[in-house]
Parts: sequence; structure tokens; C-alpha cells
Amino acid sequence: MIFGVDNPKFLMLNGKNAFPGITYEHFLIDVINGSLYFAQKRSFMEHYRLMDEQSHGEDDVFSSTYQLDFKLLVSKEVMRELNKNMPEVDYSKMSQGFIFTKTKEKVSDIPQDYILRDIKDSKIEDLRKESYKNSTIFSLIKNLKKPKNLFMYYPYEYKGVSEFMMRGLDNQTTDIFRNVLTYRDELDLNKDTFVCFKINDFFAILEWVDKHFILRERVSEFLCGNYRDAKAYSVY
Repeated sequence: MIFGVDNPKFLMLNGKNAFPGITYEHFLIDVINGSLYFAQKRSFMEHYRLMDEQSHGEDDVFSSTYQLDFKLLVSKEVMRELNKNMPEVDYSKMSQGFIFTKTKEKVSDIPQDYILRDIKDSKIEDLRKESYKNSTIFSLIKNLKKPKNLFMYYPYEYKGVSEFMMRGLDNQTTDIFRNVLTYRDELDLNKDTFVCFKINDFFAILEWVDKHFILRERVSEFLCGNYRDAKAYSVY
């Protein structure tokens, strides 16, 4: 739970109907390239790029000097039900400049996503014994074990967050991830770990350093063209 909110709005990203190839990676790369903090980790005048193919587990994002792997923080159950409710798309008139969508009647109820609560409730003793609360935590730990610089994105959006509320973001995020990232530290991977939240009109980037999260930067959504395009054609 961040800012005392249990159910922030999920960005459905069904803008993929208008932009068939778009994924979260396409606007997260804009976040990375719009970040002054990540600019310090690459060569001057260089941009981060998405890996075209990942047949051998390559990182999602790379430059000549730094690489990152994106991971979505969504429970498997929620993602499965969201996909069932995606609109039907007709591309038959695409050559004429038209794409038609038909919103389905609700196929199934979308369960509340408790992934942050599940992460917070994970006991480090259980993680060491490889005893996981559910399949979502199993998948998360599987990713945390990889010797990669991780950029974890929570694809929900918080609105109306005041500057006073923002002051507690680092502590709240630390409280949620403390056990799972302490476990990652124990693996001695010597890799960076970031978490990103969409708040108001910016992406907040936090980095895990010395057992605590530090708010490194806020990247404006206006620097993220792919996000703005997808959002314009998406619903929550």
C-alpha cells in the first residue's frame, strides 16, 4: 500500500489496438532516456536502446556502459483476467487508416491486486528456504535472483498526491520491499535495483541503496511520447 491507497488505477494499455506493437517497454525506455540520473550511467550523447531480440535472456535496455532489465509488478491472476477483457480489434481497414475496436461485455471480474501486500508480507526466512506465498512471489524472486540491474515498474497510477505525501514515498517503498531486497542483497549479485511508480504527471524512480530506497528522480510524462500516445487510446 502506497499513500494509503489499496487500489490505484491500472493502465490497461489497450492502446495496443491503435499501436499494435507497443508494450510497456516502449514508454519505459522513454522514462530512462528522459532521466538525468540514468544519463550519468551512459556515454555522453548516447541514448539507451531496447534490445530487439531476447532469445538468450538479454537485458531489455542497453547502452555501451550500462544495461537494465524491466519487470512489471502485477500479480499473475490480475493480468490473466485483464487480458480476458481486452477489446476485440478489427484491422481489416488498416490500409485505409482505420482500426476498429469493440469493447467486450465484461467477461470476468478483475480481482484486486495484492502484489505489494504479498511482497511486504514475505518473510525472509521463507525466502531463504524457497518457500513462497504464491506463484507471483515465486516469479518475483526468480527475477530478483538474476545478476541483472532491475527496473521494476508498478503499472498503476496514483493521482492527487501532495508534496507532503511524497515525503513518505521512500519509507513506504522500503517497508514493502525490505525483506525481498534484503534477500537479493544476500545473494551478493552486485547489481542495482530500482522501482518506478506513476504518480500525478510523473514517473518516480527509486533506487535500493544500503537497505533503503532513495527517490532518485521524477521524470515528467511529457518526456515520454510513447506513454502519452498509449494513454490517449487506453482505458483504466
